[in-house]
Amino acid sequence: MAINFLNNVDLNKNQLIRAAIESQPNDAAAGTGVEGQLYFNTTVDALKIYAGGAWVEVGATSGVESLTTTDGTYINLTPNSATIGDVTVTADLSAVDGTSIASDRFLTKNNKWATIPFGDITEVQGGTYISVTNQTGPIPIVNHDLTSRSNTTSAAAPAYGATFTAVDSITTNSTGHVTVVNTKTVTIPASDNTNTTYTLPTSAGAANTAVVTLTPGGSGGGGGSVTFSGTADEIRVSETTGANGTVIVGLPADVTISSDLTVGDNVTLTGGNLSVTGTGSFTGQVTVPTANTGTSAPNLAQVELLIAGVGIFQGSYNAATNTPALEGGSNIALDTGDYFVVSVSGSFLGEAVEPGDFIFANVDIAAGSSPPLSKYTVVQADDNVAGAGASDGATQKGVSGFDSDHFTVSSNGWVQLKPQSNANAVRVVLNSGLSYVTRAEAGGLTTFTVSVSDASLFGAGAVGQNTKAEVTENSGDYETVYAGISRSGGTIVFEFRGSVANSAYAALLSYV
Repeated sequence: MAINFLNNVDLNKNQLIRAAIESQPNDAAAGTGVEGQLYFNTTVDALKIYAGGAWVEVGATSGVESLTTTDGTYINLTPNSATIGDVTVTADLSAVDGTSIASDRFLTKNNKWATIPFGDITEVQGGTYISVTNQTGPIPIVNHDLTSRSNTTSAAAPAYGATFTAVDSITTNSTGHVTVVNTKTVTIPASDNTNTTYTLPTSAGAANTAVVTLTPGGSGGGGGSVTFSGTADEIRVSETTGANGTVIVGLPADVTISSDLTVGDNVTLTGGNLSVTGTGSFTGQVTVPTANTGTSAPNLAQVELLIAGVGIFQGSYNAATNTPALEGGSNIALDTGDYFVVSVSGSFLGEAVEPGDFIFANVDIAAGSSPPLSKYTVVQADDNVAGAGASDGATQKGVSGFDSDHFTVSSNGWVQLKPQSNANAVRVVLNSGLSYVTRAEAGGLTTFTVSVSDASLFGAGAVGQNTKAEVTENSGDYETVYAGISRSGGTIVFEFRGSVANSAYAALLSYV
């Protein structure tokens, strides 16, 4: 939806950037305008202005000021006199330089006509590897001669030391014809005819090692050995010796792991001790037996048993209904140090308490014992009056009150801001029938003057310069519109072009 401006828009000499003029298909769609109004005609792609009571094309009030009456070189103009409107430019193919233009003429770079040279080809002859049919025309056909080639094959099974001939390279000319074929004689070397066999006997090495030896046999040579070594306290290596011996790799009776150990399943220690010298991290539950020494870790059951009976926070206390029962013959049992926080105001054993107060049990209290006040300690909450400050740390906290026009407060002190409530805002229909609105027409403008100092609005001391305003339609979609707005003393003035009736618009006013 377009923004409706109801008065002149002053851009204050600023540029209008990336703006588009209103588009319409014709003058009728654009309607009756005012002097100087613009629209873009999308049918003829022209910008039009409303002037003299009609839509006219921008720039159409003037045309070509002057035009030579002599046609240019090879150019005709129609018309060739000063005119407003279209000028048609056509090529002039009349005689030039005393010679008429014909199909055998062309224009040179010197702007001169010249004759295209003509001549007859009487015969097309063939050459090397080229043959021509219908040599004298009218359509000679040129072909590349076919070249016959005979391929031969041969087979050979050369033995050690024999030779055979192979094609080494082929050379062609610039037309792709083969000119040179180079052949090469290849000699197969004599056979070495050497075989080697190996055995892998196992033998004992130094402590915690085993040796596997590669022993050659037959006419070949070479050999060597591979030693398998364990690491002290981590890997143990042993062997059974012989040609088909076994290398045994395992863990020693006592294993030492020098770095991290990650176990994907259970770890069971059937004897001895598990010692962790670094930091242990467990992602699952760890089962710990019941501790019986001061240096042993307790399990969760032991911890819960140890802290049972120690005073802890028991929850909130409703002093208005004695819930849970802390006084009277149906009181609950409490341990020393157990405490409650008051959530609802009331009387506790004759003493007034408010939300935030603490009630502690001084001693163990049996259920149904009607405990007196002396068995409890009541800690009163802070009763300071709340103040105002520039920051959180510099502001006094405490008891405070709230303006009922803007806030609601429950009996428990729950404060909430009232929605859609603003004592310093009002909607004013621009209608001179209201005591604080006047209407006037002069110089093609309609003005509505609102007295913001009227007691029914913001009070007698209100001034226009402290009043924010927004103008909306008074019906339909209540669209925001833009009128001229000025302020002076205790008034604010709304200015519209033309004659504007009462109640057509409304003003949303906010006093700051």
